Amino acid sequence: MEDNLSEIPNFLSRANDESPPILTAVSRLQPLKLPPPPELLIFCPQAALLRHAVKRWRGRRVTGFFGEVYLLGKMKNRVAVAGQFGVGAPVVGVLVEEFAAWGVAKFVLLGVAGGLQPSLACGDLLLADTAVRDEGTSHHYLPPAPTVAASAALTDWLATAFRVTNLPLTRGSTWTTDAPYRETAVAVAHYQQQNVQTVEMEAAALFAVAQYCQTQAAALLAVSDSLANGRWQPAANSKLPERQLAQALDVILESVL
Repeated sequence: MEDNLSEIPNFLSRANDESPPILTAVSRLQPLKLPPPPELLIFCPQAALLRHAVKRWRGRRVTGFFGEVYLLGKMKNRVAVAGQFGVGAPVVGVLVEEFAAWGVAKFVLLGVAGGLQPSLACGDLLLADTAVRDEGTSHHYLPPAPTVAASAALTDWLATAFRVTNLPLTRGSTWTTDAPYRETAVAVAHYQQQNVQTVEMEAAALFAVAQYCQTQAAALLAVSDSLANGRWQPAANSKLPERQLAQALDVILESVL
């Protein structure tokens, strides 16, 4: 293969390819009879968090999307939650495009992440303001760069909402990867030196695709395990991150009301 075709991503810079896509989210949604879109959609990858949202906030199922999507009746359908779609950057990227085509303007990811810094304990929350682009999806939407930023206005709004709570919240950067079994001690040490706080699999794609779609996106991550000492340490209390995320969801929704 010629050198100019072996860049990352593979076909020159996909973000600079201005030819129209063959399939678009808008065209895929056209045959669907969807209700009016919510203003905010919250990604809930953990099943327990999705169940909490649907039960407490009276979720009503919306069909036509991959996974499960619910409009929240207690929020007068201004907010929706999505879950049961799996994990990773590609699926989140696809869903952001489809939800943006539906008319959603703001996205928040409530997920789990591995802690990279010794100061982060199980259940601590990271409000991610940037994400390291060590996945593939973001490179199809934005020009090459080491990181991508969350939406400043939405992230600041979340920071303000959590200021009056007792939840342990840190603001900083996260490392998004496609390959959890390639999180080596060398890589962890590298990102620790750059003061990156966590590692996960979705944030960079969320930020990049939302930016491409001219929407806003933010991510709030609960530490569920640790790589800080160069080895994997699962949480002693696996339920704590679930409880922290459920509290975080309630804080966000109560702030919207």
